[in-house]
Amino acid sequence: MKMIFNRQFIFFLFLFGSISKVFSIEPGNAIGNDSAGESLSNRTSICNDSVFSFHSKKGFVPSLFHNFGEQAAAPFHMNKKQVWMVAGGIAITAALFFADENIDKVFKPLKKEHSWIDKSSSQITEFGSNYGIGFVGAFGIYSLVFNHRKAFHSTLLATQAVITSGVWVRIGKMLTARERPSASYGDFQHDFWWGPFQQFNSRISKNRGVASFDAFPSGHTATAFSIASVFAHQYADKKFVPVFAYTLATLVGVSRLTEHEHWASDVFAGACIGYLCGKQVVKHERELESTSSHTSNRKIKSQYFFSLSDHTPMMNCFFLF
Repeated sequence: MKMIFNRQFIFFLFLFGSISKVFSIEPGNAIGNDSAGESLSNRTSICNDSVFSFHSKKGFVPSLFHNFGEQAAAPFHMNKKQVWMVAGGIAITAALFFADENIDKVFKPLKKEHSWIDKSSSQITEFGSNYGIGFVGAFGIYSLVFNHRKAFHSTLLATQAVITSGVWVRIGKMLTARERPSASYGDFQHDFWWGPFQQFNSRISKNRGVASFDAFPSGHTATAFSIASVFAHQYADKKFVPVFAYTLATLVGVSRLTEHEHWASDVFAGACIGYLCGKQVVKHERELESTSSHTSNRKIKSQYFFSLSDHTPMMNCFFLF
């Protein structure tokens, strides 16, 4: 057990160090080639950042609530392209429903047939849980230590994406109460949906565990894609990052099948939720930055003129924004 833990820890440090190098976060150099003065300024910008405010729209908490509201209202504000994309996503999910059991039969024996899948699958799947969340936390601490503002904000955005996607996933699980493959084969011998809030029905849940009610959608996959989506959008200028992020997230989804924890449709739905949540929080952040930048860059023009008041000369000044 100790040897396995050490290998995991070394692998995590290697992964984190490699990614940090790609993001150009280096000790003593906050933002790539910044000078010492700029580095000090960046430190100040993080410590006094408005993300810590409960009143500013940029504050983490106000922004989080805004993101929840915007995501909830999104289905009512879609353009034609988005409608087609959602329709396509629903169609793919529906098609997977019918193929779920056959797909599961393909993936179920893979761990027994291939030792490398048996060893790697359980580790990869953790990037949709402990490893993924741990990476975000470590990345945030690293960004604070070395005063990297973009990395710090990326951490906060990833956190918001994980939280929002997690809530939507939990709501989906409660509304569907679908049995996981491992529970279904021991219960009905096939895919089964209990329906809304049935996990709280004591008559039904009495002799059944959580796995009988929380298959759809996949939380691990949603978490992996929410994190991947944020970093892919934030570091789109570094071609390696989106490719690596989405590849790892996809592997997490596949591992949920090899671990016999989810149906393929669960995984696809979770990936969509995670991706969309990550994309939305980044979009909102950029809108706030754009508004702030526009406001701060507005030029102030002044106009002066003289007038007489009670036969006393006065100078009047107007500021035009």
